Amino acid sequence: MPLIAVEGREHLPPHGPVIIASNHLSFIDSVVLRCAAPRRVMFLTKAEYFTGRGLRGRVVRWFFTAVGSVPVARGTHRAARAALDDAHGVLAGGNVFGIYPEGTRSLDGRLYRGRTAA
Repeated sequence: MPLIAVEGREHLPPHGPVIIASNHLSFIDSVVLRCAAPRRVMFLTKAEYFTGRGLRGRVVRWFFTAVGSVPVARGTHRAARAALDDAHGVLAGGNVFGIYPEGTRSLDGRLYRGRTAA
């Protein structure tokens, strides 16, 4: 039995802009989606992962940069607009953009209403 069962991978076009929208139950979701997709998937990632200090901060920043995460500040209208502009840039470049319409991980395993920006 495979570790990850993927259905519908054949529907992802080999070229051009694509949006993958998924629920977000665990930190591992972004890792699994990146591993399962036949193309590189870029996600918005909270900016705090890019601003840590010390060795741990550098390792975390390196990891999220290496996997194609796009840092996003949260909490203001301006930050939300900038995040959408960043997403547009990813898509304009013909890349795959991953988004969690809920905006964050579900802490209790339930699926919540998506945010309107998604």
